[in-house]
Amino acid sequence: MNRPALTLKVFLAVIVNDLIDGLAQMMMKMGLVQPAVFSFSIHDTLIFILQNAASPLVWAGICLYALNFFIWIAILSRIDLSLAVPLGSATYLVIPLLAMFFLHENMPPLRWAGIFLIMAGIYLLSQSKPSPAPLSAL
Repeated sequence: MNRPALTLKVFLAVIVNDLIDGLAQMMMKMGLVQPAVFSFSIHDTLIFILQNAASPLVWAGICLYALNFFIWIAILSRIDLSLAVPLGSATYLVIPLLAMFFLHENMPPLRWAGIFLIMAGIYLLSQSKPSPAPLSAL
């Protein structure tokens, strides 16, 4: 599928999409009232779901994910999937920053090095030009 090149408007939509994704995940993490279930029994899973389903933060995260879905569909209608997905990987930076500031999670230097490499790869992908449409057979 031959799509136009990445525009500033689409790039900003991807950034907004990544921010919303990060906020949704953080809200759901903060909204959990019951610790994770490590057994996969139906009883434990149902208790986990029922206790956490009443959390307003979990529902806010779900609503943000729904919004995120529609933004993502708009993005996919404007750029190639092979470009959109790597650009959407900026959540690898957004989520650790949010977790560090709001959840006080520890971020060791090796983790930051990995995030830096991912971001460098995203930058290189964003600089690529769309491939020309293949020649159709006569």
